[in-house]
Amino acid sequence: MKISPPAQMIQQVAGGIGLLFSCFLIYSITIALIDEAVVRFVSVAVGFVVALTGHPLAGQIKANQWRWVGWVVDVLLVVSFCYSAWWFFEVKEELWTGFYIGTPANIFAGALGLVGVLEATRRAWGWSLVILAFCFVSFGFAGPNLPGVFQHFGMDLSNFMQIAWYSFDGVFGRVTGLVFNTVLVFLILGAMMSQTGAGDSLIKISTVLTARIRGGAAHAAIVASALFGMMSGSVAANIAGTGVFTIPMIKKQGYSNNFAAAVEASASSGGQLTPPIMAAAVFVMADLLGKPYLLLIAAAALPALFKYISLFAQVYGEALRMGHEPVSSDKITSLSRRDWVNALLFVLPLSTLMTAFLLGYSPSMAGFFGLVTALAMGLVLSPDFRRQPIKIVKAFSLGGVSAANIMIAVAIIGIVLGVVNETGIAIRFAIAISAFGETHLIIALILAMFGALILGMGLPTLPAYLIIAIMIAPAIIKAGVDPIAAHMFVLYYAVYSSIVPPIAYGCYVAAPIAGGNPLATSLIALRLSVIGLLVPYVFVYSPSLLLIVDGFAWSELAGTVIRLLAAIWMFAACFAGVDPVTGHLSMFQRFIRFILGASALWPIAMIWLPGVLLAFLMIVIARVRSARPI
Repeated sequence: MKISPPAQMIQQVAGGIGLLFSCFLIYSITIALIDEAVVRFVSVAVGFVVALTGHPLAGQIKANQWRWVGWVVDVLLVVSFCYSAWWFFEVKEELWTGFYIGTPANIFAGALGLVGVLEATRRAWGWSLVILAFCFVSFGFAGPNLPGVFQHFGMDLSNFMQIAWYSFDGVFGRVTGLVFNTVLVFLILGAMMSQTGAGDSLIKISTVLTARIRGGAAHAAIVASALFGMMSGSVAANIAGTGVFTIPMIKKQGYSNNFAAAVEASASSGGQLTPPIMAAAVFVMADLLGKPYLLLIAAAALPALFKYISLFAQVYGEALRMGHEPVSSDKITSLSRRDWVNALLFVLPLSTLMTAFLLGYSPSMAGFFGLVTALAMGLVLSPDFRRQPIKIVKAFSLGGVSAANIMIAVAIIGIVLGVVNETGIAIRFAIAISAFGETHLIIALILAMFGALILGMGLPTLPAYLIIAIMIAPAIIKAGVDPIAAHMFVLYYAVYSSIVPPIAYGCYVAAPIAGGNPLATSLIALRLSVIGLLVPYVFVYSPSLLLIVDGFAWSELAGTVIRLLAAIWMFAACFAGVDPVTGHLSMFQRFIRFILGASALWPIAMIWLPGVLLAFLMIVIARVRSARPI
């Protein structure tokens, strides 16, 4: 649908506000200590305004004669939010003294503010978060009438409004401040690196380096999407940003539309779990766990590595099945000195970031140093960036808009967490899950997995992780799981909810780019991500895979690595229907490989050890009998 000129102008205003928000953010974390209440309010207010101006209601109304209604609604929402803001600062002083009393006037004002935040969230992120908030709020009010373990004292309107709007537990709660102070600068860093041309250079280098492997273009897309996915903070945003380049590359090699879209969706979802950035969720995890950031990225390293080894293996298997050959040496584009220089546009900011962490700087300051490095390298190394200073403005604008959209989503999470804390549902849920965990940990983990997938559906990575970490992680910790393993477990399924039907919003973004079907894309993406979906169970039962947990054992780590490698080979051969050693497989042979792959991941040695031995024995025997090269 064509957007009207007034709507386009309003969207440009959103970009300008994003630019100002970026400046406010950098000023706040580097120069001035601004009152925390002001920081939280400004971040939510900017998110509200950017959502309304970036998605004006008038632009969504097809009939020209009715577009004025959209403008009127938007103006009323802004006026109502300003009125609610005035009441927030009036009542805030009463909250500090503990003498807050709900009145019809301030309850009405708070309700207007919440309606505005909900509508802004709907426009920025769709209905998922709004429906989630309504479900939790309804649970809060219905407490006395609920059965069994779900019953609680309930809330009245005054109590709810104090929690959700007039306190530091709801919209303007701790999570809002935490995200502002630790996460948002990385979104600006990602936008800056994109504008300097780091992405284009990365795609070209990845393409050349993987050209000699079967399915080279798909492997290049995996590398590029993984590295940029860790910066984006949203699976959908990363697919939209890199997929327009990588998906056509994959299709050009002869892969189907659905497979090309699925590779991009799987790689982009995995990018959210790739150290050192991990879509900035790792910084929130560090705060929630009270653990050093560097320990957490060390813990995340091996699971992410095996997820990508599995993805590479399955793409290789698909290329083998389709008869794709590696690109001949004479057709491979050589990398110029300029290409390697441009690689520094990506490498140096990340190196600066890691150095800052090693020196003990906070996440926000480390991100700021990375941002300064990205800007400086762009000016020094990229002639195109140097000739177009407007790209600097665009980077801050796009980064600010992304940050603002995240903040409005986090505001809704604040409402949910306020209700959770007031009703004690998280504690009740933890008790219920831990009851299974005492005797059947696997049942507790399966329940936690489905809960995480459902709660995370349709949400960007950070809001999804926040709500799941508060609701579900304590439950499996109480069931006896190591805290780091528990938070990694829920983060994995928060991310993979983006490719799980029926929502599968990542696949709904990738499929149209490829000209594919979203549901078929989702099913292929699940198959490509099989190790990523199962590895959380592996590190819960074998926590040495996380490297830094209590009770680490080299023997356990070695055994786990062997198990994962065997499972990756067996699953890749099973799903592709072809083995690089034995060639095409019958249905029975594929079934045997599936059973051996599943047994390799089973946590009981009496099951996984024979499975691994049989898998490797089968490979060795086939290798001896066949002259076909691996």
